Amino acid sequence: MIQDNIEQVSVYGVLHSPWVQAVLLGLHEKKIPHAIQPIPSLSSLVSSGLMMPAAKINKGSWKLDSEEILKLLGYEGIDKADKVAIFRTWNGVLHRVDNPIAFFHGFSLNKYDHPSLLVRVLHSFLRPFITYYFFTLISFLILTGRRRDPDSFADQFLPWERRLSETDSPYLGGITPNAVDLQLFGIVQCHCSIPYAPLIETIQSDPALPQYRKWITRMQEHFADYKHLYSGQHFGTEAPAALRSGLVERVTYWFGALFMLLLLPITLLSICALALVPKRNY
Repeated sequence: MIQDNIEQVSVYGVLHSPWVQAVLLGLHEKKIPHAIQPIPSLSSLVSSGLMMPAAKINKGSWKLDSEEILKLLGYEGIDKADKVAIFRTWNGVLHRVDNPIAFFHGFSLNKYDHPSLLVRVLHSFLRPFITYYFFTLISFLILTGRRRDPDSFADQFLPWERRLSETDSPYLGGITPNAVDLQLFGIVQCHCSIPYAPLIETIQSDPALPQYRKWITRMQEHFADYKHLYSGQHFGTEAPAALRSGLVERVTYWFGALFMLLLLPITLLSICALALVPKRNY
């Protein structure tokens, strides 16, 4: 059901999540006023843990799942085959924990606007907990054998290369991006936000992906004034780089990370408790 008379949307999530990116891109495309919060509300934390994205339209309840949120914003749903093909392009993102310092550094740079410096500082101090959570989750997936690199990272993009080769439209949605474009481009932002070099280089130069690269360029041009665009620096366009947090927020983030490291037993217990909450997508 499409939400009518949308005046304001609050979105909880981290900017490195492809699904959060898809929602933010959709809001930007429709020019809907919105605010991003890096810390979940207490009610959302109790009911769904750190699941993201979560969105609250006007003064309604928090909604989960990027596709469902996009449908509320007026986008058509995504069929099952496309969902599978979109998710497969996420392959390789688990390498972002290969360098823990780079992983935490990437999270420290996320820019969240709020008029109050006190709120921004508080959020910056608390945000490392979410970084620890995802670092632990990804590391667990690797330890349990969930990371299996293909012979070629290009393989996961070939279904979209074929699809783009068969259409005369600039986007998969036709003359304007649809939910498929948004989710697929959200994963591009995810790959570029904390890049894994072999994967990025494959997208940049593999001869099997010319139409996919052209599509990325068109999406970057279309979203040139989007504030959280990580892909521009990797694909040779003049798209502006994603905004970065200020020095005060970054210093506070690292103090928070150190504080939580000193309280590691409590931090790990909290992470394990939140990991028991059922997950849908991130």
